[in-house]
Amino acid sequence: MSAYVKDDGDCLSEFLLMVIMANVEIFLCCSKMEAFSILSIPHSDIERLSLFPFPWIRYVMYAICGARGDLFKTPDGPKVDYHKTAIPDGEHGYYYKPLGDCAFVDFQGLNDIVTVTARTQRSSDFRKKIIERDGPACVVTEADEGHCDAVHLIPRSKGDEYIARVRELRSPEDEDELSSIDDITNGILLRKDLHMALGKGDVALIKTPNYGLDPEHIDRFKRGFSGPVITLQRLKEPKDYDPITLEAYHQIGPVRPGVAFDHGANVDAHFQGKEALPPTFILDYVYGVAAYKSWRSVSGGVPKIMKQYHEKNYAHISPPKREDGNPGASSICANESDLAKAMDELNTVLMYIHGISPEEAADRREREIEQEERAAQEAGRKKVMEWRDHLGIF
Repeated sequence: MSAYVKDDGDCLSEFLLMVIMANVEIFLCCSKMEAFSILSIPHSDIERLSLFPFPWIRYVMYAICGARGDLFKTPDGPKVDYHKTAIPDGEHGYYYKPLGDCAFVDFQGLNDIVTVTARTQRSSDFRKKIIERDGPACVVTEADEGHCDAVHLIPRSKGDEYIARVRELRSPEDEDELSSIDDITNGILLRKDLHMALGKGDVALIKTPNYGLDPEHIDRFKRGFSGPVITLQRLKEPKDYDPITLEAYHQIGPVRPGVAFDHGANVDAHFQGKEALPPTFILDYVYGVAAYKSWRSVSGGVPKIMKQYHEKNYAHISPPKREDGNPGASSICANESDLAKAMDELNTVLMYIHGISPEEAADRREREIEQEERAAQEAGRKKVMEWRDHLGIF
C-alpha cells in the first residue's frame, strides 16, 4: 500500500483551514452590496476577554465604527444569538451592519509615543489633579504613585485640536466642551509599564454597562463596588498568562489586584474620587483604536472607507509644538525623540530625491506591516505543524 503524500495544494488548504479555525473574521457591511473584512480575532482572545462573545464583538465594532449596529451570521441575516456563551462550532465569520453613518476611529490614533507628566508646569498640574482624583496609587494594580504615570488616554502628542475633533465626531451631543488634551477627564493614574502598554494598544479600558454590553458579559477581576465599571483589559495576551494560577487564586480567597493583573487577569479600576472621570466617548474611542490595531484584518490593508474618513477628519490636524525651554517635555526621552524626528526628515528628503511621494511611502509601510503580520501567521502555522507532528496527528 503506497503512502499518501500531501501536495502543496493540500498544505495550503490545511493552513487556511487552521487560520480560519483559529480566528473569527468580522465583516463590515457598508451597503447591501458591499462588505469587507475588518477584523480577524483569535478565538483565544475572545474566550479570554468575554463571557458572552457576541455582545462583546458587537461592542468592539461599535467602538471602531462609532455607529450602533447588529451582528449577523450572513450578509442577509439572521442575527446572532447574543445569549450564547461560546462561538458555535463551524461558525467562523460574522457581519456587522451599522444602523447609521459611521464615525470611524483614527487608525493612527495610537502612535506608541508615550509622554511623561512631571517636566513642565502644565504637565505637573495635570499629574497633581489626576492624583487628587484617582488617589495615591495605580487605579488598577494599587502600585504606589511613585511607580505611576498620569496617563493621557488620547495621547498628549495628538494635541488640543485632535481631542476636540474626536468629541465633535463621536459625541456631538456632549454639552461639556472638551478642548484641552490635558483635561483631567482624558487622564488616569497607571503603573508605568501599563502606561507603555496603553500607548501600544496592548491594553485598553472598557466601561460597562455600555451599548449592549453588561459587566457580567466580560471576564474581569472584580473589586467589590457597585455602579458603572471601568475595566483594564489585556487585548494582547501576555507572555505570563496563567489561567490555571488565576483560577487557583480565586479558589483560595481574595487576591490583590496587582497580583491578579500580573498573571493575566482583566482588572476593574478603582478611583478614589467620583467626579470628572473619563467620559464614555473617550474610553470607547481609545478602545476602538486599540482593538483595530490589535486585530485588524491583513487582507487588503486599511479599508478605503477608513482611509477616506481619516483624510477628511484627522490627517489635516497638526501635532502641538513642543514647549519652549524644556527639552524632552513632549516625549519620554528627548534624545530619542529628536533622533527619530531627524531620521523622519532625512527619510522624507530621500523619498523626494527618489521620486517617492508621502502617500506612496505610507502605502509601502502598510505593506511592510502586512508582511510582518503574515510572517507572524506563518510562524504560528509552523508551531501548529510541529505540535501536530509531535502528537502524531495527520
